[in-house]
Amino acid sequence: MDYNQKESYVYRASYNEVANRDMFEILSGLTDKARRRDKGSFFGSLWGILDHLVTAEYMWLNRFKPLMPDSDFFRDPGLLPENLSWYDDLCGSFEELQERSAYISGKLTSWFREYPLDGYGKPFQYKDSKGSVRDAVAGPSFDYLFIHQLHHRGQISQVLDEAGLPNNFADNLLFLEGLT
Repeated sequence: MDYNQKESYVYRASYNEVANRDMFEILSGLTDKARRRDKGSFFGSLWGILDHLVTAEYMWLNRFKPLMPDSDFFRDPGLLPENLSWYDDLCGSFEELQERSAYISGKLTSWFREYPLDGYGKPFQYKDSKGSVRDAVAGPSFDYLFIHQLHHRGQISQVLDEAGLPNNFADNLLFLEGLT
């Protein structure tokens, strides 16, 4: 199997998609009250962390548009939900957030499959959460997205561990073994 930078990002996006799906499946066993209970994390509750995690996938994928501005990929209106904001909940219900997560995680995987092998060193600009224009490079920005997702899934895993609830959605080794 050839393994290049493109395959590395496709792998990360695929893992992200599976880990998010498994995480939501585990969290579906909790009540809404339990998911919204303040746990002292930066985003307060499991719900706050989940909402941030899904919102970040939408935001970052849209930030990547300057890297492939003519791609039909970005013509999908589902990539820009009406209420996409860092400051408000993306969804009103867990089920809707779960659907949005599955959709955007799948879109990320598709986008990384489409992204050209020679584009990882490409510079681009995007607006941050405060509206300031930022300079970035494709590859390190992609790395940041996946590290960010891992970090927040780790927070969720820790909250579940502290509650004595089993979870293994962050186990990359199980995903890796499934590739062989």
